[in-house]
Amino acid sequence: MHETVIASSLLKIVLEEVNKYNKNLFVDEINLTIGLLNCIEPQTIQGCFEILAEDTKAKNAKMIIKRLPLHGFCNQCQQHIEISKRKFICPQCHSSDVSWQGGNEMQITSIKVKEQSK
Repeated sequence: MHETVIASSLLKIVLEEVNKYNKNLFVDEINLTIGLLNCIEPQTIQGCFEILAEDTKAKNAKMIIKRLPLHGFCNQCQQHIEISKRKFICPQCHSSDVSWQGGNEMQITSIKVKEQSK
């Protein structure tokens, strides 16, 4: 389950970033973008992250994951296209002669923090 390794790395990055600014901040929300071809299951990474974050400043942090569409160029109809499901044909002409670009991205787009409740 590679999601555990990825969740562990995400937690490390998030905590390092939060601690750079203020030791009294806690993570409230994490926003991620994940490419369509990235073989990361959002529910699994979320569950792994929750378990790993239990005794940290990221405990109870909400994780919002946005799946990015896959972009390509159809060599048959000469159109720039994008798909949001893993059906690798041109949505315009239904050709499979498509040059795909990207799709393996994963990025932390934002980290929202809150001060410790007293």
